[in-house]
Amino acid sequence: MEWLRKYWLKIFLLTLASFLAAGAFVASVVAGDDHSKYRDTALWTGAVLALMVVLVTASETALNERERAKAREEASQTAAQIRLWYNDVLLQLSKPLGKLTKEHAAAYKATNATPPNALVTTRSTESTTIRRSALVGAATLTARLDSAGLPTARSAYYRLVNRAQHEFALDDWAGRPVAPRAKIDGAAGSHFVHDILDARSAYHAGAATGLVSKVNQGSTGYRSVIAVPVMAGTEEFGVLAVDAPVDTDLTVDHVRLVQGLADVLGAALALT
Repeated sequence: MEWLRKYWLKIFLLTLASFLAAGAFVASVVAGDDHSKYRDTALWTGAVLALMVVLVTASETALNERERAKAREEASQTAAQIRLWYNDVLLQLSKPLGKLTKEHAAAYKATNATPPNALVTTRSTESTTIRRSALVGAATLTARLDSAGLPTARSAYYRLVNRAQHEFALDDWAGRPVAPRAKIDGAAGSHFVHDILDARSAYHAGAATGLVSKVNQGSTGYRSVIAVPVMAGTEEFGVLAVDAPVDTDLTVDHVRLVQGLADVLGAALALT
């Protein structure tokens, strides 16, 4: 087995280094005796043994470093795989949840029943909590945190106000302390409607895609963007957008994560 071979190799290197170090010590004692006829030989022998100790120790250190590097790589791969599984599971759950919620809400409305005020208040409160959690999650689970542990990404939920006029209003946001624009309209609004809502897909700008933000192409505050539709079934509510400073901050895995959060948000909005 590989681990057993490495174990015995380490034992051999440690034992060899110990013997060589002991030999170098003995040689240094003999070389220190001015009356010994082997003084010069012991001096050179001690130097060679000392050099071999350094080489053996370096070999052992290199072996340990390779093992640490391999362990770090395996840990990174495992973490990436866990993130992938998490994102896929979230997507598989969130989309059907939104569809079922929309159908439930539509069936309830068809009865023409008026919900009690207490129920309306509860739904509004819980919807706000879910929206806030989705935004915080989108900001903290994507791009790296700064040295103080604060998010460098920023997330925002833009509510669809007027589809025909391509108008969206900022309802809430989270992340780095620079407020996003309060309104999306014009060319940016057209981008939200056609490239995201009509396409029923995410828009991902950054190094992974080579695309740039269509909301603010000249931005110096962010270089990577993910914008996804917020829907429940076929009902459109708006767009969840996340941006980050570096073009490599937001990856393909992050797209699935943000879409999953947007679907959960859409399910909550369908009930309110």
